[in-house]
Amino acid sequence: MQEAQLAPVKPWRDRSNTIGYITGGMAAQVDLLRQVLAQLPAETKSMLTWQAQDGKTVSVQCGDLCMAQLSSAGLVERSGTTWIPSGYAQEWLENEDDAFLATKLHENVKFFGELLAAIGEDVKHSDLLETAQSAYGLGWSSVDQVRRRTGWLRSLGLIELWGQRVVRTVEGDNILGKLDICDPEDASGVMDHTQISSEGIQLDLGDFTQLEQVDLRNRRALIGYIPRGNASSGRGPGETSLTPTASIRLLVEMLGDGLSVEAFREQCSEELGISRTSFTTMMHALRHTGLIEQTAFNFFAPTDIGHQIKQPDSEHLLIAYLHSRYLFFGEILNQLDKPSTVSALTAVAKEHYGFAQASNGEIRIRLSFLQDAGLVERVDWQRFRVTSQGRAFGQALELQSPMDNPSADSVEGEPERDVDAVHSSIVDDLQLYGRDGSESKAFEAAVGRAFAFLGFHSDHLGGPGRTDVLGAAQLSAQDRYRFIVDAKSSGNGIVAESSVKFDALRDHKRKHKADYVIVVGPDFAPRLKNWAVENEVILLCIDDLVTILDRHSGNPLPLTDLREIFARVDTFKDDLLEQYGALERRTALMHRIISLSFQEATDEDPIAEGYISIENIIYALRREFTPRPSAEEVGEVLAFLSNPVVAALDATKGRYKLLDSPRNISMRLRGLGGTIKTD
Repeated sequence: MQEAQLAPVKPWRDRSNTIGYITGGMAAQVDLLRQVLAQLPAETKSMLTWQAQDGKTVSVQCGDLCMAQLSSAGLVERSGTTWIPSGYAQEWLENEDDAFLATKLHENVKFFGELLAAIGEDVKHSDLLETAQSAYGLGWSSVDQVRRRTGWLRSLGLIELWGQRVVRTVEGDNILGKLDICDPEDASGVMDHTQISSEGIQLDLGDFTQLEQVDLRNRRALIGYIPRGNASSGRGPGETSLTPTASIRLLVEMLGDGLSVEAFREQCSEELGISRTSFTTMMHALRHTGLIEQTAFNFFAPTDIGHQIKQPDSEHLLIAYLHSRYLFFGEILNQLDKPSTVSALTAVAKEHYGFAQASNGEIRIRLSFLQDAGLVERVDWQRFRVTSQGRAFGQALELQSPMDNPSADSVEGEPERDVDAVHSSIVDDLQLYGRDGSESKAFEAAVGRAFAFLGFHSDHLGGPGRTDVLGAAQLSAQDRYRFIVDAKSSGNGIVAESSVKFDALRDHKRKHKADYVIVVGPDFAPRLKNWAVENEVILLCIDDLVTILDRHSGNPLPLTDLREIFARVDTFKDDLLEQYGALERRTALMHRIISLSFQEATDEDPIAEGYISIENIIYALRREFTPRPSAEEVGEVLAFLSNPVVAALDATKGRYKLLDSPRNISMRLRGLGGTIKTD
């Protein structure tokens, strides 16, 4: 082999978990790849043919092979409906240097050169799998991905099989000394803090770093709904959603120097695809950030800090400001010395920082802001860690002191912790396995658990002629319904057009007597979205399913309401999020009404005697909710809280008085929920 010109390897987190396989012989992958690439460019639906190691002819549709097997390692690229060799693949075809190909595969694929380095005396495939799992944190359940890698390395002449032993060749020894091998500590996320400095952190954060512990403990709990622009008609099919920071900036910029509510709503609908109900939920959250304010009747404008965060390079200022407003924000930076999952951070927030309302969704939005500012980075699909800038930034903030013995008010019931743990486990598995083309069964199981979390009876079936997941709403005869779910994982994050077989879905729907059909995947090829509507199939992206699970965990939507939404294929996600928005508004109303009742009860007013009228409640809430809560909305919440089973309020002649402490009310509601048996 010629001496390879080595390029810097990608960060571990950016390399692919999977490497593809070309049918025709495990140890003939390089020769088979050369035959395939020689036929490109080619249209997605054209057929590619090549000679297998045993002399037989293999024929596969171009799109299926390129999408499922070659794209994860960056060997091919798509241009419209045409597949072409990637830049480095084309260079390899021209230079015919297999050492060059080996270094590029190492650059793009996890545990490729690392596998080569892990080969010692008497090493078998099972030993290499153990190294991948324990040292590099790869969640492989079988040796398939190890065998694929050894197949490529054999075809490159870098290793040999001696019976069951895996042995490096002389060429393998030579190239190993030239590869930039990732340390297990870097892959697993362990950080050497002796190398961390404050370089790059130059801040003038003003009063946002001068906070007392009492101020930190009294920060707001919930950030709420930040739109991401997924539903906007102005965004192309290949465009990703906005980050939270970009979304906040865009919203404030759209306000300019001030707009009426109606004009702002129209702009949000056009720019971000926000529906009327979602706009109301978004306005509630945005107003509480303090970045906008009401300056006249139905007229809003950015505040001073709102104007400041519109400027370039203001991400650190925004983080410091949000830290001053919301519980467990900057404190996250001190919890990520070692990589941690969202669920672990949620538990810490509840147990040590008095953040009783902490949820995975709330922690996830905080992490997204911190990622946007470069203070936190993702290690893998489950874990996050602090960056060097983040560590220095955390030292510049005044952080809330953790409570070694949390007060009773911050202690959560075990059933709720169980729900959080289940929810987090499902989300982690969806994100991990949905983007790993070699773990389709694990992804199917995660999808089944997701629909069970939503309240359905869910069976993971799979196998030839069977749907992946069969879901059912176990209700009365006139209300019950069934649906099938096809789970499509993808190593490159896009489900190809050829991967969704609408004829097969119709057969499965008929066979299982289902009412609705859902396909879940990381994302979908543009034309699939139109075809799905024509075939009455719901396409559900993993990120959207995660959002639904987050919102469902705090405000579950009834199965009868979900049926109405399943029937609207073209607007499924928007309608679903609107319904969750309405439930979240009701929950926010309940929280504020209890708070107002508590304030009234503790106010030494001999005339009112702790009572407050519905008119005064609406008046007090008029500036906190957009649109203002109606008498009917407030009345429904008051009727619920006055029910003897809840026993939160006493109702006397249209006036209401607190009957118990907010903590006892919370415990009573939680206790009532715990008496209901769940599967």
